[in-house]
Amino acid sequence: MLQLPRRASSLVGRLAGGIGALAITSAALAQAAPPQPGLTRTIPVWIGYAVLFILLGALISVSLMPSKRGHQD
Repeated sequence: MLQLPRRASSLVGRLAGGIGALAITSAALAQAAPPQPGLTRTIPVWIGYAVLFILLGALISVSLMPSKRGHQD
């Protein structure tokens, strides 16, 4: 078996890993793009904002509620 110096074997290992990564990546890039979904129904943006503000208001109101602690806490 051929004994390579440590630096050369490290270089060979890195090159082999790089070439393998490029081979896998090129196969993935060569694939066709997936078909676009046919979405016909869209939800208005203001409904999303309304839900956001309702949840934010609920979170703030729960956070500001006083705790029911006794004098021994």
